[in-house]
Amino acid sequence: MTGKNYLAMDFGASTGRGIVGSFDGKRLTLREVHRFQNYFVPVGGNYYWDAFRLFHEILLAVTKAGHAEGTAGLYSIGIDTWGTDYGLLDENGQLLGNCRCMRGADGTYVEMVNREASPEYLFERTGIQTIYGNTLFQIYERVHCQDPAIREAKHLLMLPDLLAYFLTGEKHHEYTMATTSMMYHPLQRDWDRELLRKLKLPDHIFSDILMPAQTSFPLLPQILKECDARELRYVPVGTHDTASAVAAVPLRQREAFCSSGTWSLLGVETKQPVLTREVYEANFSNEGTVDGGIRLLKNIMGMWIVQQFMKEWEQEGQALSWDEVVGQASRIEAFRSFIAVEDPVFYQAGHMIQRVQEYCRKTNQPVPVSVGELSRCVYESLAMQYRKTFETLEHILGYRLEALRIVGGGCRNKMLNQFAANALKRPVYAGPVECACVGNILVQAMENGEIGSFGQLREAAADSFPVETYEPADMDLWDEGYEKYKAVMRAGAACKDYSD
Repeated sequence: MTGKNYLAMDFGASTGRGIVGSFDGKRLTLREVHRFQNYFVPVGGNYYWDAFRLFHEILLAVTKAGHAEGTAGLYSIGIDTWGTDYGLLDENGQLLGNCRCMRGADGTYVEMVNREASPEYLFERTGIQTIYGNTLFQIYERVHCQDPAIREAKHLLMLPDLLAYFLTGEKHHEYTMATTSMMYHPLQRDWDRELLRKLKLPDHIFSDILMPAQTSFPLLPQILKECDARELRYVPVGTHDTASAVAAVPLRQREAFCSSGTWSLLGVETKQPVLTREVYEANFSNEGTVDGGIRLLKNIMGMWIVQQFMKEWEQEGQALSWDEVVGQASRIEAFRSFIAVEDPVFYQAGHMIQRVQEYCRKTNQPVPVSVGELSRCVYESLAMQYRKTFETLEHILGYRLEALRIVGGGCRNKMLNQFAANALKRPVYAGPVECACVGNILVQAMENGEIGSFGQLREAAADSFPVETYEPADMDLWDEGYEKYKAVMRAGAACKDYSD
């Protein structure tokens, strides 16, 4: 017997989708009803998201889903997005300008914050690794620049919470997204108001924090009318897309996960935050899980670099599919060039080919030029960074990790999956692809009582979707490549500026 229908709105940095799922008590069935491109727009030195267009895509998806499901209709909707970005509301609940994108950050305000609160102090308070676009640094910039929007703001809502507010009129924060902000205290389990006051940031704009699957809210009557729906509820799921994705990973004991997309988020689950010196020095983060635990992970620059390549190639009249890019990479000799995918020089948008080439030039490597050379350089560098992160995790945890499970859109890249298995010398299990939507929908089903526990949620995900296995190969060759990679990393650390 088919259960209720649930709509997952999954927003990525380059694409978004609306997927309907129904759970029959054992397996989840998915049906895509809406897909669209996503992008940020540069204006006046900043990057912006069009929050109202994103909301419009939600309304389109709800309308399409309602028509597709007919009399069965929809029971609820859940939203997940990338982390750290947000919107500001005035005293009337109106959005104060378009939402800024974290990719506009260049590190200037990280340095300014660190004069008042050292990186060690920030980590001790929040458990979050330093990334230029962390919400804390974005808010500090606006206060420092006396931005009228931050002065007038009465509420700050992280992006999925903002979109939910447009649907319901409710102003709340969801736990997994709040943990990405670098303003949440994982031991106090609340906003770190002491830290906010120390940095002279407004603390009155932060609302209460909700846990996933604990409650739901009816959509506003005008929204129901707009979408030709009789009744529909919003469920706070794991609104950070990685939290939703990892919820659906069929993890076993001593296995790590990698949510592969624009970012590669590689880590393990723990019950409590790990705030040791070793974790800080490794630049790991403690982010929330759907069941209230912690994802101890590193945010690695994932497909972002190749995504930027593809935009440049398209502007030059060479529009390529992902399969075409991988195909050209597969024909290039192994270990020709490496880059440090974590280097901040690759964080911002634009001129990515030039940045990669300059890094290789300054580290005395062959300079990649062709599509295959550039993409192979990134894919092999990613696999080597996975190995470095994997080894660091094992040292922190004090035990051997037996496998890596890769989920998300990046797990379609069979070449990178095999590279990861070879580099790690461990099996790699790939799938499901739409893992964020799977976790999103199953959390909605849990809130509705169709799933009784987090363990059952994972069993449902495992029973519903196939997983592909990649066994390690050419391990001696990849060990040699890893030594070359480490030498390049040492050379790169001596170089300060790889771009003009």
